[in-house]
Amino acid sequence: MKGLLLGFVLMFLVMLGALEKGSLQGYLQAHSLIIVLGGSIAIMVVANPIGVLKSIYRSLKILMHQERDFDDCKVPLMELIKARKLSSPCIDPLILYGVDLWEQGVDPDLFIVLISQKKRELESKTLDAVQALKNLAKYPPALGMLGTVIGMISLFAKLDQNKDHLGTSLSMAMTATFLGLILTNGIISPLADRLHVHHLQEQRYLENIYEILLLINRDEPMSLIKEEMNQRAA
Repeated sequence: MKGLLLGFVLMFLVMLGALEKGSLQGYLQAHSLIIVLGGSIAIMVVANPIGVLKSIYRSLKILMHQERDFDDCKVPLMELIKARKLSSPCIDPLILYGVDLWEQGVDPDLFIVLISQKKRELESKTLDAVQALKNLAKYPPALGMLGTVIGMISLFAKLDQNKDHLGTSLSMAMTATFLGLILTNGIISPLADRLHVHHLQEQRYLENIYEILLLINRDEPMSLIKEEMNQRAA
């Protein structure tokens, strides 16, 4: 979370430093904001089912939380090695699901099938959001060009009456392209990349939990399971 916020603050400062002093307002034209921001939101809604939009919202919320670490699960896993029961609270869904299966007396072979399905389900939570954001990233520059074309058409239509303000009108027309590039390269693509990295980290985390649960399910010796946990935590 801290890295994400720091990155956006640094990006804002870089952009602010690159602009001419006192010219920020000139880059925030109403028609550009409507076409680029409004158009991007509209395309996102059109291109994605409601379930994917909810996944994007949930995934962005996840980025604001601290990333999970395998070391945080050592205590509940050690309890499971001894008795396949938890005496202390645990919030990891894969561990809780495994405990629930053991409490129901599920056959060891069926346990492997069910816990594998649960792992795939958890891994896929952010995958739709990553792909949706990567798809969305290609539209703002095109919308920006559209806004610029609209601005140029309006400029040429009034060129005879507006020669004294030609430079101002041109700059206003170009702000749409500017905003489109900023939205794609400064916000959407970095968020998609961040979510992708988070997805890969989550996969490794779940794989570690999954392998330890399988060892416990097979009643492997405690020393072997502890050694495996230490290797995965390293």
